[in-house]
Amino acid sequence: MKALRHAHILLLLALLPRVAQAQDPQFSQFYAASQYLNPALTGNTFQDRVALNYRLQWPGVQPGYETYSFAYDHNFAGAHSGLGGFVMRDKAGSYGLSFTTIAMSYSYEARLNRRQAIRFGVRPGYTLRSVSPDGYLFADQIIRDNAATSIEAGMVPNTSYLDVAAGALYYSEQFWAGASFNHINRPNTSLMVDGVAYVPMRTTVHMGYRFALDGHKLIRSGTKMTLAAHYKAQGKWDQFDVGGYIEHNRVIGGIWYRGLPIAKAYQPGYGNSEAMILMAGFETDKQLRITYSYDITISKLTMKSAGAHELSLIYEWPRKAKARRHKVVPCPKF
Repeated sequence: MKALRHAHILLLLALLPRVAQAQDPQFSQFYAASQYLNPALTGNTFQDRVALNYRLQWPGVQPGYETYSFAYDHNFAGAHSGLGGFVMRDKAGSYGLSFTTIAMSYSYEARLNRRQAIRFGVRPGYTLRSVSPDGYLFADQIIRDNAATSIEAGMVPNTSYLDVAAGALYYSEQFWAGASFNHINRPNTSLMVDGVAYVPMRTTVHMGYRFALDGHKLIRSGTKMTLAAHYKAQGKWDQFDVGGYIEHNRVIGGIWYRGLPIAKAYQPGYGNSEAMILMAGFETDKQLRITYSYDITISKLTMKSAGAHELSLIYEWPRKAKARRHKVVPCPKF
């Protein structure tokens, strides 16, 4: 059994270049991580916004996959611009394969008329990707009577690289549609000496429509519904999220479906349905929005994975009353 475990560890190391090309982290509450979704959404606020995001995916597969994010952005209404930045930390599994990204985002808005506008954004970032060798046992350690350290050559504990993204968004009073393009410069993320593992470009397309349910105009409505969709593609992988939310005064609740069951199956007999997502949240009288969502796994992984938990906390405020005069993208404010 111990020999089998050693073989698994060595196989994982052999596949590290492939692991480095795995898909990026994702958030079920993707609009809660707006700069990560699309840099064109930077400054999509009345003035200032602070956002904290946390996701624990598949805790049933101990220790699971964790993603943390902290972001801040500011709207410069007079310059039709937004400026912000975020820090994201992602850790995958037991052996310390992780990355930390620090990025800055800038957006510019061009008004088409009083009711319509186009936004453009760019996001340069710097990423440190690393792996902890402590959890691995190399063949030379076994040969040398379980030596404490390895003398194997070829793997480096960390690598760093520049990462660039850009995006655009059209919006009106009730409708929006946008696209973003990540890893435009195709950085090399290999953790092997002289290795090559170019990260595939990730493309996202997102759109939505918001309307009142109580017969009032949208701006005066206390009960609104939002229908939205989000398509993601990276390398040979793609995925589609679709769902709806109802906002009633300070309370929000919704449901999502994630998958592409009809359009694509990656293997014969393996359907591409991943999860149903339930979401609930509320806004305090201090303008703090708290939202929780849970992914119910419906793929062949089943509930043995224990799904995924996600929490977002967003605080948004204008320092001056006149900051509320400009229009913002009507994306869900969670």
